[in-house]
Amino acid sequence: MQSLDKGRERTLQLVVMALMVALIFIFSRFLGITTDVIHLGFDFLPVVLIGCLYGPVWAAVTYMVGDLVCAILMPYGVINPGLTVIAGIIGLVYGFAFYRRELSGKSLIIVTAIASFVVAGIIKLFGTSICLAVMYGTPYWPMVISRIPNCALLFVIQMITIPLIYRYVYIPVRQRIVTQ
Repeated sequence: MQSLDKGRERTLQLVVMALMVALIFIFSRFLGITTDVIHLGFDFLPVVLIGCLYGPVWAAVTYMVGDLVCAILMPYGVINPGLTVIAGIIGLVYGFAFYRRELSGKSLIIVTAIASFVVAGIIKLFGTSICLAVMYGTPYWPMVISRIPNCALLFVIQMITIPLIYRYVYIPVRQRIVTQ
């Protein structure tokens, strides 16, 4: 009986991850703004939810698969494996920040601020800039400087939306899963 429950849990996890990959695609390609250098969207929200529910490894896998699905179905250029690796690193950050934590109020804001700064202020600004500079053959530092407004706005968007997703989506979902 225990193996049957494990099988159901794993099936539920795969279904939820597939749903989140679909949401990454929708949020990235239809609800986001993307140019050669700028990407502003809400595609990080499904990854945050997976990070909360299943941890860093599954959040990384989900974001990498989502990035590849986006690149294959609606590409903005050539597939860049560096950007896919960056997506995986971002998934790890969200998973480490939110998995198995009881956050509310001030602690939720602090953890969100730290995770958002690491993602927007370090990984997206410097890591994504390296990938884009190599891809387009442009100098690195002008690429970084041109991406500062994008990353600053992404930080603000994350500071507003992640606590909302945590409180109004993750907590009710977690309570439902625990009670079943």
